[in-house]
Amino acid sequence: MERDAQTQPDAAGNAAGSQSIPWTPEDYLAAFEAANDQYWREHGLSMMHSSHTTSVSVPAAQGTAAPGAPSTSAAQPHTQAVQDRAYYELLPQQEYVAKRRFQPKPPVLFRTWSTPYVKLADALTGNVALLLGRDEAVLPEDHLSQKQSLRLEIVGCRSYERQINVRNPANGFRSITKGKLAEKIAREIHDYMNRHQSAPFGLPRLGLGPGTAGFERLVLLELRHVSKSSWQPVLGVLRAE
Repeated sequence: MERDAQTQPDAAGNAAGSQSIPWTPEDYLAAFEAANDQYWREHGLSMMHSSHTTSVSVPAAQGTAAPGAPSTSAAQPHTQAVQDRAYYELLPQQEYVAKRRFQPKPPVLFRTWSTPYVKLADALTGNVALLLGRDEAVLPEDHLSQKQSLRLEIVGCRSYERQINVRNPANGFRSITKGKLAEKIAREIHDYMNRHQSAPFGLPRLGLGPGTAGFERLVLLELRHVSKSSWQPVLGVLRAE
């Protein structure tokens, strides 16, 4: 789901300004629901219930346990994923606003059978055996360049941009897999946190940083296409036990 600001150009063909637009919790939750439904439809997976459940409210998505959340079992992986939303909150970011019009690609979703995310600590070490579609090519379109920019606009931190290879020259420039992409994202975020040695990472109340302190609580939900050659990850923070 893309905000209107991405596709409303000015008279010169550029987007109206390059300022970031804050996302509300409602924006994040609605985008998450839409992307989750799309993933289940495209992969022919059956749900035990509608993903638009009323038992998980917006406060629940921000880290408060949801009263009356559905019970879980091994036979209901998606039900478990819905309940898991009560145990993490989205890491606040500004949305990067493209300077020129572009046709956004669908987001890349990172799910396991039991969670609606993959832990960055697992991805960093290549432990993605449970990631759904881990061996799938994530960027099959030939017109996308070998390098794409990874952008972070985390509230409380400076903007971050780093180019990553999304096509493997040793394999005929074919797209990397979803598992490899998760590993690259995890490595970039770990390096980014490592540079913040004297300040919290994000909002102080989240308890992240200085440095890589709290990295094990970060999770990757999806990767959004925010400009022609740029992608922005949607991250979550597991609630501290």
